[in-house]
Amino acid sequence: KFINYTHTDGACEEGPSYWGHAAGKMFDYLELLSAVTGGTVSIFDNPMIKNMGEYISRSYVGKGWVVNFADASAKGSGDAPLIFRYGKAVNSNEMKGFAAMINTNKLPSGRDIYRTLAAIKIANELKETQAAHLTPPFSWYPETEFCYITDNKGNFLAAKGGYNDESHNHNDAGTFSFWIDQTPFLIDAGVGTYTRQTFSKDRYTIWTMQSNYHNLPLINGVPQKHGATYKATQVQADKRKNTFTANIATAYPAEAEVESWIRSYSLQKGQLRISDSFRLTTAKQPNQINFMTWGQVNTEIPGKIQLEVKGKKAFIEYDKQLFDVKTETIPLTDPRLSNVWGKSIYRITLTATNIYKTGNYSFIIKKQ
Repeated sequence: KFINYTHTDGACEEGPSYWGHAAGKMFDYLELLSAVTGGTVSIFDNPMIKNMGEYISRSYVGKGWVVNFADASAKGSGDAPLIFRYGKAVNSNEMKGFAAMINTNKLPSGRDIYRTLAAIKIANELKETQAAHLTPPFSWYPETEFCYITDNKGNFLAAKGGYNDESHNHNDAGTFSFWIDQTPFLIDAGVGTYTRQTFSKDRYTIWTMQSNYHNLPLINGVPQKHGATYKATQVQADKRKNTFTANIATAYPAEAEVESWIRSYSLQKGQLRISDSFRLTTAKQPNQINFMTWGQVNTEIPGKIQLEVKGKKAFIEYDKQLFDVKTETIPLTDPRLSNVWGKSIYRITLTATNIYKTGNYSFIIKKQ
């Protein structure tokens, strides 16, 4: 049932921090099935199973940071012995090298005695494996609609299409995160401590679940809506051009009165270009473009937003004739968030100075 639910591209909708409970636990069961049947029941040569495994290494950015769509945390590397065992089974040097890189030589502890015993069995082999993080510069998951793009300038882009009823869903069709030199600059906040509200009809009253607290537009004053029918469409990824494009109009409800909103990402020449091309049925309120960051924000120079994170600097260029900009501080009192980002994060909101039914916006993000 789990394999039939999962897309053949192998991506985990719930993010890397859930991979050990999803593809990782599936691997434990497949390993057991293979062992108790003397190898008769073995599907490790199925490309889908390998794809599910290599998702964990490809979603790792560096320095403990990972791509964290949905309820996943932005920090964490994974269970090295589990990843190594999986890599051996599916013949993935990528997974084995990644496991060696994150290996701490500590045996897993907890209630899963099978994983502990299995980790002991491969401990010496894991220690002797050459550490490496050998992932391709362009990873595209066409069914889940995740796209990871890196360049030789230290930039890492993660963008998604998807639909707003995924596992541990956030209303985030079309969003992205961006890292420079393995440091997050434009972020997905993640999720706070689970409560009854998190899995109730009130889930989307929580700010972390809302599209206007992701790197997305607020159209005619309206955010995205929850439900399987609210999704990205016309999703395309181009490996040759290092681009990802989606029509996110279909992720917004009727009251947004949006016919088309094409959001495009292009990582070229050491910079990320974000382009929005839109057509509205009616223009009632100024559009807003939101960017989430945990770095210090300086908006004193019109047309350029300066960001500083841990001593590293970058900036967002925008058309000063088209937007007014403001920064909102969001205090983080939940330890599940503050342990990752600190005491606060920031929402940068660019509000259109005019109301138009059609238009184009462009933003450039690059290292300073």
